This record gives sequence, structure tokens and C-alpha cells, in this order.
Amino acid sequence: MSIQLVSIIGHFAFFLTALSFVVKDIITLRVLAIFSSLAAILYNYFHPMGSPDLIPLYWCILFALINFGRLFQIYFEKSKVTLSEIELEMLDTSFSNFNKVELAKLLRSGQWETVKAGSTLTTEDETPNKLYFIQNGRVAINQNKKEIAEISDGTFIGEMSFINKGNASATTITQTATRLISWDRTALEQLLSRNPTLGILLRHSISIDLTEKIKRKE
Repeated sequence: MSIQLVSIIGHFAFFLTALSFVVKDIITLRVLAIFSSLAAILYNYFHPMGSPDLIPLYWCILFALINFGRLFQIYFEKSKVTLSEIELEMLDTSFSNFNKVELAKLLRSGQWETVKAGSTLTTEDETPNKLYFIQNGRVAINQNKKEIAEISDGTFIGEMSFINKGNASATTITQTATRLISWDRTALEQLLSRNPTLGILLRHSISIDLTEKIKRKE
């Protein structure tokens, strides 16, 4: 193999590695990492110096095997996960940055419930015990005993307190029978500490929700 072609393969390997750093999808990242390792294996085997560079060659083989293993594990986990129609709708909307496995982990750690109209979910200036996500229903937002807004399907409640670890900024009261999922804050924080990626994804979804709420106020 010519030195020029070997050099091109080497640059291509580093290019794929750089590209893997910027993609968000974990499967795409793993695939790029595998092809980057394979290109690096070729480069180090047909090294421009004339003989295989064995140390990086062996490490690249190991990296490729690790990513193959993780890719297989991801597909195996996905094959075992089943989501309901409601959960699939959540995956397509409010949790679109999650994959099925990640969303299943998050939802299984929470509790689905239907609360009747007039139920108080959070109380102003008090620390909520739970983080809520409304799947279906309407909830009034009150500050200083005055209603300032109303939220409905696909929104979080108690998210600011969860992010800031402080008191609730408003009292929230259901206006209708409301279907929601709730997470015990202590248990959720423990789950996210064990799964940092899950924490990043959840905070991203909360940030999008907060942005939409601010837009509606303007």
C-alpha cells in the first residue's frame, strides 16, 4: 500500500474520531468509533515507516471490540424494551432526546397516577417532595394566591425547584382530573447520580419545557 494512501487512511481515522465527538446519538457515536478504529488499524498495520506499529495497533483492536460490544448491548437492551402508546408519544415529543432504553429507565423509576381536580401538587415557598410530568390534564399556576397561568399536557411541575434544589416558586392546583407521572425527588436524584447521561437528558428536556413556558408568558 502506498505511503500516500496510508496517510489518507490515517487522516480519515482521526476525522471519524473528531466527528464522533460532535454527534448526539450514542449509536451513531459507537458506529463512528468502530470505523475510526478500523481505519486506525489499517494505518498502523501499513505504517508509513515500513513496519506495523504494534502498540497503537493492539489498542485500536481493543477499542473496536469494546465499541462492538457496547453496540450489541444497546441493541439487545432495545429489543427487550416495550413502551406503551402513551410512552411512545412522550418519546416523540417531550422526551425526544431520549432513546427507548433511557426513557424506560426514567419512567420505571416514577409512578403513574390520576389525581382529581382541585389537588395541590406544589405549594409556594415549600420544597416539593416530587417532580411531576403532566401527560393529560390542566393545572393552574398560582403566585401570591392569584392565578398567573395555566399549563396542560406535556409539561413538568416542580422542575425549577428540582434543578435549583430550592422551594417551589408557585402553588400548582389541578383544574381537571389529571393523568401524570411523579418521581420522588430523593430517589430520582439517586438514580441520576448512578446514570449521569440520564441526568443530562432529563435536564435538557426540562430546559426545553422552561423555554416554552417563558415563550407563552411573553
